[in-house]
Amino acid sequence: MTPHRPTGHPAQTAGRPQEGRPDAAVRLHGRDAALAVVHSALEGAAAGRGSTVVARGGSGSGKSALLHWTACTATGAGWHVLHVSGDRKLEARPFAAIRSLVPFLDAPAGGSPTTRAALVHALSGRGRPTDVMLACSAMWRVLLPAARQRPVLLLADNSQWLDPASATVLAFLVNRLAGARVAVVAAVGDGGPSPLTGYDVTELRLPSLDEESAQRVLADHHPDLSTAARSAVLDAAEGNPLALVDLPYALNSSQRRGRAALPDLMVPGPELYRTLGRSFRELPADTRALLAVLALADDATEPRDLAWLAESLGHGLDAFGPAEDAGLVTSDRVPRFTRRVLRCLAYFTAPTSVRLEAHTAWADLGLVRLGAARPTDGVATAPSGRPRRLETLAQAALAARRWDLAIRTLRHAGDASPTPAERTRLYTSAALAAARSGQPLLALALSRESAPDAAGTSRLVRASALFDTQFHAEASGSALTGALTAEAAAAGDVRDWAAFQLATLSSVTGRPEPARAALLALRRPGTAGDPLRLAVTAHLDAVGHAQEIRTGLTEAVCRTLKTPGSSHPYELTWLADAAWRIDETALADRLLATALRRTDREEGAHLPYCWGLRAALLLAGGRWQELHGFVAARLPVLESEGMDHQAMALKSQLLLVCAYQGDRERGHELLREVRQWARNRGSAQHLRLAGYAAHLLSQEGDEPTAVREEVWPVGDDGAGDLVTRHSHVDAIRAALARDDVAAARVHHGRAVRAGLASFSADMALLVRHGQALLYAHTEERDAADLFDCAQAAAPASGRPFDRARLALDHGTWLRHRRSFSAARTYLRSAHDDFTRLGAIPWQARARAELRAIGVSPRSEAASPAAVGVSSLSAQEERIVRLAARGLSNREIADRLVISPRTVASHLYKVFPRLGISSRRELGRALRDSAEPS
Repeated sequence: MTPHRPTGHPAQTAGRPQEGRPDAAVRLHGRDAALAVVHSALEGAAAGRGSTVVARGGSGSGKSALLHWTACTATGAGWHVLHVSGDRKLEARPFAAIRSLVPFLDAPAGGSPTTRAALVHALSGRGRPTDVMLACSAMWRVLLPAARQRPVLLLADNSQWLDPASATVLAFLVNRLAGARVAVVAAVGDGGPSPLTGYDVTELRLPSLDEESAQRVLADHHPDLSTAARSAVLDAAEGNPLALVDLPYALNSSQRRGRAALPDLMVPGPELYRTLGRSFRELPADTRALLAVLALADDATEPRDLAWLAESLGHGLDAFGPAEDAGLVTSDRVPRFTRRVLRCLAYFTAPTSVRLEAHTAWADLGLVRLGAARPTDGVATAPSGRPRRLETLAQAALAARRWDLAIRTLRHAGDASPTPAERTRLYTSAALAAARSGQPLLALALSRESAPDAAGTSRLVRASALFDTQFHAEASGSALTGALTAEAAAAGDVRDWAAFQLATLSSVTGRPEPARAALLALRRPGTAGDPLRLAVTAHLDAVGHAQEIRTGLTEAVCRTLKTPGSSHPYELTWLADAAWRIDETALADRLLATALRRTDREEGAHLPYCWGLRAALLLAGGRWQELHGFVAARLPVLESEGMDHQAMALKSQLLLVCAYQGDRERGHELLREVRQWARNRGSAQHLRLAGYAAHLLSQEGDEPTAVREEVWPVGDDGAGDLVTRHSHVDAIRAALARDDVAAARVHHGRAVRAGLASFSADMALLVRHGQALLYAHTEERDAADLFDCAQAAAPASGRPFDRARLALDHGTWLRHRRSFSAARTYLRSAHDDFTRLGAIPWQARARAELRAIGVSPRSEAASPAAVGVSSLSAQEERIVRLAARGLSNREIADRLVISPRTVASHLYKVFPRLGISSRRELGRALRDSAEPS
């Protein structure tokens, strides 16, 4: 355990421990209570009040480190420091432990020369065992004069293993410390007998370190560990200081940096082998065999399974007895290791032959569980020495889509393989399984275990995993294209998913080449209903191939949804993606829900993409509150797996919601993150989305603000990507706000030439809406008809926000035309829709328009906002009053011990109920709502 410089203890006077001196001891992490007890004992001894402290703890708990700290502290203060240590091998030899004090006794430290000579004679082995009391008396007569010169500290490590004569001398001294400048600090193993039991001693326990202290110990000893390696060590060590320090020494440099897969069972380091490993090496052979197979078994192993394993090995469950007596396992219904690190030691301290037998028994049990045929040839290993049963189990697990079991089995088989070629093949298979199961970090690490010259499948897995974990548009496109070209025989689902990833690059970069390369890489005859071809085509050119995609969707959906189980969840995801890209949101939602239902049983690489698609559908459908919760639940999962590409997809949708709802603080925070990520990774799509969000966040007051066009690149063709298509009205509105009618006509002309008005119901609404705004601005006579045409298209659109904005613009235009009755209908509808969506800025505009014609919104009379502060919960009112005083979300969060995100969520929920749209109006709302005294 790494010590660090002490703080909090003042320097002591001369003759006492001084932690502030340069040569003083350093402080141990997580042992403040124990250090305080020892420090108090040393202070008392320095003042003539001798005392004894007994530190009790299990192996590796830091007892020796505590004694070292005590020795360093006392040495720095000028004490005599004496060491004795028990040893199980020397328990039968009289005075074996305290014989280490002979050098001190030879020196003129205290006592008469005759006394010292007699004591040295007794301890040297030339005396008789019956001289114990003589040795006790002589020892005391030597220590007492020495302590008058300088305080004496006697440290006794492993005191449970002191020989009887040494234990008697130690107990004799402890019983006479009152009034002496002598301190005794002894360490005893957890559960072991202490020679000082029954005497006046202070006993303290050394429990496992808490998580923070364990993190600090690990950071001090192994600062270079990656996040994954650190987490694995912390999990295996469970706060044991020795394990925290020792386990990382068994990792190679690639594993330490996170570039290679961590072992399935953490390998113990040399100190764990020497200390805790001894307990296993002393067990009977049958016990060690059962412990090895128990180490392989998972936590779901039932008593009948363990009995089956024991029988396979030719042993009975009573063979666990010695291990239970030694405190290595505990048994309620089924034996379990008392600590996780013991599981590693049980496996790696077993002989190779025992581990091979354990692998065979474990594999046979796995085959029985899966209902597969158990091999009956009786041969446990292949001619190469590799366990044959493990490969059989791995194939059965892959067939049953038990990915975790398959990965673990293949890794064990690879570790046991004697040749690099076999190891490469098995680790590549494990990497494929990890990729199929949606574990890109593990797939990437396992693929790196392959031989340097290994190509093909391993290269494909790496390229696909890097797309999710370390995405960069140029590098990802090159890697995927090269891997798909080089490997034609890779597993179908991984290969197909890599082709889909390549196709998505066309949407990300705005270039058709990646999607074309994906089509070429499929190398199979295409059909109208091929889900992957439909998805790739949708990424290539959704508008140009809309009819082809719709026809294919009709055929594929008829086949997949009417015949349950006929399609893999991957295929449903591809179909949902294709439907989404041609604005068939209802169909996309239906297909995605089916894919997610089937994925409950079969986790896959498509699941993170499903989450991003789900977030986009929630945004389009106006289910924004649900989107907030959905992103909050899924984002930590993606970030922990390192899937920053899919995490950014969720953050992008959340950014748009914040922009629509007027949450500028959270919106600008997300905007900076999305924009920086897009610039670093070469994503034109995310840059356009960030520009669009910046445009929305810049809207203040009742009218839109003119925005420089270069800040929001809207594309050249008006139909190239989803962001450009769905922001068509905003592009025209922004141009008109600059009074740039020519630019507005250009935008409209591009949409017409691309055929967007007939592309989908959503785009029909947007194109007609944009044209109506243009004609209204130029005061052309057809504006009324165009607004009516847009309203006729509105019911078919699946985007409530777009419908509400059309109603707002139509009602505003009618108000300017003094058609107040018709305007009232549209403006009330818009206000109600914006209120339901929580779109604060747009709701404020609708409310202002209604008030301009002398009408109060229905929600002002019917909603809780009409009663002001009385409608708020206690927490909401506290947040509102602090915000009205000018505190930021973070300052409010610190005061109320909640997150800034929670503060923002509360504020923007209550704004509509208070009838306001910004924080600046909070003070007025509170004053208006104040009840008369």
